[in-house]
Amino acid sequence: MHLSGADEYFTHQSALPHAMVETSDPSWRERYWVSFQDTRDGDTVLTLGLGRYPNQDVMEAFACLSRGGEQTNVRLSRSLLPESHAMNVGPWSCEVTRPLHALRFRLDDNDSGLSFDLEFAGSFEPILEGKFFQVSRARTTYDAIRYVQHGRASGTIRTPDGTVLTVTPDRWWAERDHSWGTRPLPRADGQPPGERPEWKLLLFAPLQLPDFGVHIYLQESEPGRSVHVSAGLAYPFGHDGAAPLIVGIEHDLKWEKGAPAPTLIGGALSLLLHGGDRIDLELTARPGRAHLRGGGYEGWNGWKQGQWRGDSTTEHDRWDLTDATNFYRYAKAGSDHLVEVRHEGQTGYGVIEYMVLPGYGKYREALPPPRSSQT
Repeated sequence: MHLSGADEYFTHQSALPHAMVETSDPSWRERYWVSFQDTRDGDTVLTLGLGRYPNQDVMEAFACLSRGGEQTNVRLSRSLLPESHAMNVGPWSCEVTRPLHALRFRLDDNDSGLSFDLEFAGSFEPILEGKFFQVSRARTTYDAIRYVQHGRASGTIRTPDGTVLTVTPDRWWAERDHSWGTRPLPRADGQPPGERPEWKLLLFAPLQLPDFGVHIYLQESEPGRSVHVSAGLAYPFGHDGAAPLIVGIEHDLKWEKGAPAPTLIGGALSLLLHGGDRIDLELTARPGRAHLRGGGYEGWNGWKQGQWRGDSTTEHDRWDLTDATNFYRYAKAGSDHLVEVRHEGQTGYGVIEYMVLPGYGKYREALPPPRSSQT
């Protein structure tokens, strides 16, 4: 067992040092996700992630910058011990400058050419989701919880071509989550075969308007039949009173026909509130879209999230998002797609991660052509 600086504080939740967690399940992890969007030009999304896997001895991070039809990906991994609570992986680092209000993210100079120094400042109170619990093959696959927060960004981004983007909160909006618990790892040799998910539609949508934020995490096996749903509203810090309870979600989304992977055009979301009121949101997709497979989601060229890659490993690549022959490979694990949101004369922004699988029974136009017919 190893002690760390975190053990000095009265924050323990089990009879173990902070470097360890209560379960020995290798899939247990704690992760940050954060997305920054240029809402004025509408074509730039930077998505970051940081993950700690105590039972794998792994700390990993990634950055995906999508801009102008190109995406640059940086993936980093290190051994977790002995610095089990240091929030850095090589040149990638995170600093909690004010808990539940502000964080600083940095990527120093590296071979990819992408670097940044950014602050996330929360605009609204965090939204705590309900606990997510699922069982597959008599084994707990999900036993996790997360909170989501909406905010604005400031700082600088240097792109691989040397352009310096000045990030200011008037045009750069941002969303983040912090999750922890058991979630499936990529299947390894010798394990039982993976099962197809029960859901056929997935929507993960942190959206914000000037006066409030909303977060939706919805999984449906067929239209109107939820496998998992968690949704909440957030108001500015210091707001009096509790946010109304969301008891249902309706959606009518529009898709680009014939796209090599599901591609949102826009549509509508309706939030049904306890007591009978509703909040109607109109969506328009913008070009900015960061594809999460660049961060290792579902694996990329042998890089799988949470798997040991040595004491220190960094790799990067660059994707041409205008290449229709490879677009499905880039987009199959979902993306953070920038959307404009309108409600009662107000305009806001956010991202939607979405996936539509065959057999859902709705949104057939979202399904890509058969792979054999793609060119």
